[in-house]
Amino acid sequence: MGLIREPKNVDFVIESKPWNEDELNQLRAIMKKRKTSGIRKSRPRSKEKQPAP
Repeated sequence: MGLIREPKNVDFVIESKPWNEDELNQLRAIMKKRKTSGIRKSRPRSKEKQPAP
């Protein structure tokens, strides 16, 4: 992973808020549904190599 240089007078500070119980329950429900349904992110198919002419 590379470093990102900060421009002068700019700070890249990210402050995330902790999740509340309702948000965690919603995420858990979504993840449980995805695992049981078998839906997965599709991967790009690799192109078959063709022999050189």
